[in-house]
Amino acid sequence: MTEAAPDLAPAERRTSPAPRPAAAPQRRFGSRQAHLHTFSIAWQLARLDILRRYTATMLGIVWAVLSPLLMSVVIGVVFSNLFGMPLREFLPYLFLNLTLWAFFAACVDSGAIAFLAAEGYIKQIAKVSFYTYPLRMVLAAFFTLLLGLVAVTVVILVLGGRISPMWLLAVPGLLSWFLFGFAVCTLSAVLNTALRDFQYLQSVGVQALFYATPVMFPAALLVRHDLAWFLTWNPLYHLMMIIRVPILYNDVPEISHYVASALSLGFALCCMVVAMRIARPRLVFWL
Repeated sequence: MTEAAPDLAPAERRTSPAPRPAAAPQRRFGSRQAHLHTFSIAWQLARLDILRRYTATMLGIVWAVLSPLLMSVVIGVVFSNLFGMPLREFLPYLFLNLTLWAFFAACVDSGAIAFLAAEGYIKQIAKVSFYTYPLRMVLAAFFTLLLGLVAVTVVILVLGGRISPMWLLAVPGLLSWFLFGFAVCTLSAVLNTALRDFQYLQSVGVQALFYATPVMFPAALLVRHDLAWFLTWNPLYHLMMIIRVPILYNDVPEISHYVASALSLGFALCCMVVAMRIARPRLVFWL
């Protein structure tokens, strides 16, 4: 008869706990991989938007350049006579201004539907950053802006202008326009998703800002009528100047325009971040 095994002491019965599996590293929102992931998705969506917009037309993407050019020629012929400016000087000025304004208006208008148009993505794909959908709209608008600037360059050369090294100063200006458009588009997306009636107030504000910004008339016209404060407090005027001066006048913009543009850009980006922090937990319920 076999002898029963003796009882083990309590200390001997205790076994070491099983090792826990290592937790997978979480990807931070501010990491470079997260930014690249957001940009990649936004660019793919923007590319599809661009192709969808122009595929069914005969001239295709040429309309992105031809439309503002034709408008500039028609308006330029009239306004150059009203302001007493030679058409060869006024046409590049007007064409460049309308190209920049078209980018700003596209960011505001497309921002109004940025989240609404992506409702299916937002509700079904939770891991995609909400910044992706306004960025999608800005990338499409910025692509059109770059095409417009190519057309502006052609017009300047045809009318006797020249390209100088000063044009390189427009590169940081374009980056400022992209970031400003991204901030404006995101703010428009948040406000129009939270308040569906905001689009009507927004359209009135954009129209008023168009007439307060020297797009179709020289800035000196406002100064002569004691309306210089319109220029001082208008961020679009300063953003236009850091592009307009190097391209049209082959000169260096005043430092005041850079300072005002930097302050406006910083304020717009801060408002964008605050608005997204407020909207992030509520956005799905607003849709």
